[in-house]
Amino acid sequence: MEEKKDIKKITIIVESIIIVVLLILLFISVIGLTNNKNTLFTESSINTVSGEMGDKDITISKNKEQTKNDVVKLNLNETVTKESKYELTVLGINFGKTILPPNTGSFYTYYEAKTDGHQYLEMKYDYKNLQESNVRADSITSITIKYDNKYEYTGFCVIEDKDGSFTYANITNIAPLTTGKLHYLFDIPDEVANGEGSIVAKINCGSDTYEIILR
Repeated sequence: MEEKKDIKKITIIVESIIIVVLLILLFISVIGLTNNKNTLFTESSINTVSGEMGDKDITISKNKEQTKNDVVKLNLNETVTKESKYELTVLGINFGKTILPPNTGSFYTYYEAKTDGHQYLEMKYDYKNLQESNVRADSITSITIKYDNKYEYTGFCVIEDKDGSFTYANITNIAPLTTGKLHYLFDIPDEVANGEGSIVAKINCGSDTYEIILR
């Protein structure tokens, strides 16, 4: 009778040990699966972020390259031609407190800087209209200048009429196959006019952009 009890006790102990071992193995398996899932999730997230960043880098590079390609470098007295649209030639610049038209023989309009310590930078350029209809003189270009690669100035456009006097660009059309003589005026400090820093003009003409070193 005692022998049977001993066998029963041993059986219970063995079964208990087996159950404990199985529980340990199950616990280890669960931890392993959890770690694998976390690893997979982490790797997937990294790949996704890398892919997105990679696409952004490519896009930025393309945009920079595209912008660079769109900006055409020009020189003074160099004519650039856009087929069926225009011919553009920057002729030169002039500094002065007062800007006079080419013809001052009779009644004429002139421009004078009103602020103390300021003067005008006058940029002269020709624009030949190659389109089939009139274009308004003040709509063909917008120009900014930058001094010493830092300081940017905007200006306004005037145009010569037939007798060489200044007239308003916003009321003047340039007919097809006709060249308009335009002047872009920038009100700038004397420090810019008399300084040694570079002056670079950025010309937007429709969808085209040009850059020219004026000084």
